[in-house]
Amino acid sequence: MPDDRYPYSFAIFPFLKTSAPVAIGPFTLRSTTDTGGLEGEQVRQLAEISQMLFLQDHLRILSASYTLVPLIDLDHLSEHEAALEELAHLQSFVAYCYASPHPIFCEPHFRYEHASLVILSPGRVSIYVVRPDHHVEWVGVDSPLVKDHRSEIEGYHGLYNFIHHFWATDGSRLYPPIPHIGLNIPQNLAADFGQFLFDSSHLPLLLKLFEKPRTATSERILRALDWFNGANSVTSSEEESIVSLAVGFETLLGLPEGDKKTERLVDSVALLLGRIPRLESWVRQFYRARSEIVHEGQTRNLRFVAGASTRRPDGPLYHSLLNYGRQVFQLCVGALLFGAALAEKAGLQEKLVTNQERFEEISKELSDESIPPADRLRRISLKVQQAENYRFVSESSFNIDKILHSVRSASESLLVCDLGLEADVKDCLGRIISAGRANRYAVLDGLRELDGLIARSEAPREADEPREVAFRLFRLAWACTFMNYFWLKEESESKAEPEPGQAM
Repeated sequence: MPDDRYPYSFAIFPFLKTSAPVAIGPFTLRSTTDTGGLEGEQVRQLAEISQMLFLQDHLRILSASYTLVPLIDLDHLSEHEAALEELAHLQSFVAYCYASPHPIFCEPHFRYEHASLVILSPGRVSIYVVRPDHHVEWVGVDSPLVKDHRSEIEGYHGLYNFIHHFWATDGSRLYPPIPHIGLNIPQNLAADFGQFLFDSSHLPLLLKLFEKPRTATSERILRALDWFNGANSVTSSEEESIVSLAVGFETLLGLPEGDKKTERLVDSVALLLGRIPRLESWVRQFYRARSEIVHEGQTRNLRFVAGASTRRPDGPLYHSLLNYGRQVFQLCVGALLFGAALAEKAGLQEKLVTNQERFEEISKELSDESIPPADRLRRISLKVQQAENYRFVSESSFNIDKILHSVRSASESLLVCDLGLEADVKDCLGRIISAGRANRYAVLDGLRELDGLIARSEAPREADEPREVAFRLFRLAWACTFMNYFWLKEESESKAEPEPGQAM
């Protein structure tokens, strides 16, 4: 159960060591011998956990890699989905990097199990899950455990590779997920990641996915990486790995359902990597093997038939279809990331969105009452900036009601979260809110006056400060609607003028 004394959890790579801190997205991985930044109780717990990590038999691992994260209550995983997803992406990225295939034999450098991740949350645990007493005998050093009135002791609730729950206490042993894993002598996260990023053209782009808000493309790539890593598991047969890798390709390339999936895969790979001789032949052989495994439970051939053709399907057997697939997959990831980076640099996604749509999104964000008003304003900062960038691009059927709705919503949020506003600014905001949806002219009139007050106000604040975001939105809204104000004013004044010959 969660313990208020320990508002944190440890995430550990037991079989990967590091000589220095390594930053990967929001996480910093340190050696278990590095206690920098930890407090007294955390230092004790890290030392206790380090003593649990064993390679095999009585061989304790000298050091591993860890990161400290906010508490993950492993009894209620659904409440921590976002945190678990980020850790899963961390593991996926590390495993993917270490799976880089050998340049000649195409075998993965490390298997998925080398990047096993363990989450340990400190707290009270039942003595019966730590020391079961049925049909077992204790052969370790005598270390009696003192339980409380609830039969609980100090310990840890753990989660192994996001699947297997376990419980541990001081003196427990944590072994690899397979009987014999082996530790690579030169492996060093600090040195390896520097080399990975230097040698690879696409790993730096993949690393940037951790630093940006998730998009449909990045989510698809990260899901595909999970399937790729599954194809590198020691526990999977070659047939199972081919199926996992095929799913990885389908996910990565966004292949639709249908009978012509092989043709679509051929076209997609060729589009990304070019019409390389025999590449199409490998794709067809790989996907034929996948289909035979899925539909018949086995395949006739797990190796690439060199020089195979429609007229001559037989030929010399060469590399494993799976090993080729691992390399082709990573090349496709690189091509997709590079293309996405070019599109992002050109601002292509922004250019395809209208300001009408941006104001609709801004209104939607500002109407979300589940989020504090200040955070609502911070969340729209980027959309306001984008709308400012494209304010002079013409678009038909522009509906100013969406703009005015965003102005009223921003006014309500700003009044609630910023108590230091000047009296005249508060007065304008209050008039805009009270005018409501029906009275466009009153809202625009308040916006006109507010624009003048903002123009005469002090120097700008931080770009994402709630007041600054709201003020930028107000000025943008006035720039987009001031002509409507004068049209409505002229219309209102003409109606108020007496007809010719009418008594004054």
